[in-house]
Amino acid sequence: MLAKNRSLYAFALLAFAVPLPGQAADISCNGLVPLGQKMICPGFEPNWALELSCAGETMTANFVDAFSGGSIVTTPGSVSFTSSSPWTLVTSHGVAGAVAYTPAGCRDEGDNMHDFTFTPTATPGVSGPFFPFCCRIE
Repeated sequence: MLAKNRSLYAFALLAFAVPLPGQAADISCNGLVPLGQKMICPGFEPNWALELSCAGETMTANFVDAFSGGSIVTTPGSVSFTSSSPWTLVTSHGVAGAVAYTPAGCRDEGDNMHDFTFTPTATPGVSGPFFPFCCRIE
């Protein structure tokens, strides 16, 4: 009888420990950006950036244009993902590419190490060739 009670107790504990469908162990957008944070992927020559923000269940995207005018212009938009790890994405601005998790594997122009690398395949106003660059979480 004692063994039966122990197995019922263990089952009850397990039921509370296992997340329900739809619950995530870590709350994030697309398994990439933590809730309340943003990923910034700054391009260089020409200067531009992609910002991916997680403010709720869906992610938003900003395209930061610092090359086509006299001032920096930030345009809000949307982003959709077609795969994860690497995260292949397309924004409403026309930015396309893939973000890969590269632990301490991306070195930026300031010699800082980052955990994510963005490889663009399209950027509005920029013709190739495209080169990978680092992304940071803030």
